[in-house]
Amino acid sequence: MSHLLDDPLPEGMFTPAEEAIIVYARTSTWFQPITDEIWNNLRAHFTEKQCMEISFTVGLDQLVSRFHATVQTDVDAVTTDQLTGSCPVALPPPPGPTPP
Repeated sequence: MSHLLDDPLPEGMFTPAEEAIIVYARTSTWFQPITDEIWNNLRAHFTEKQCMEISFTVGLDQLVSRFHATVQTDVDAVTTDQLTGSCPVALPPPPGPTPP
């Protein structure tokens, strides 16, 4: 998951098809318009059906992420350790009293 937020993406790290998905997903996640350039780049690598599946997958992931953020889903210690250093969005502090 490293380098997914780099702009531009590191040269040679991802295939052109992977780069097209990353740019599309990142743009959509940040609520930016999907320009013709972004869509056409995605279509250059994938069929229309595959692009719809990519769009659905990105949207579903956004829905699940927003749900968990809204209800402040508890994250167990093992998962928190695995996310350390790789999650670009800081996890909120757990609910309850603030330790001294």
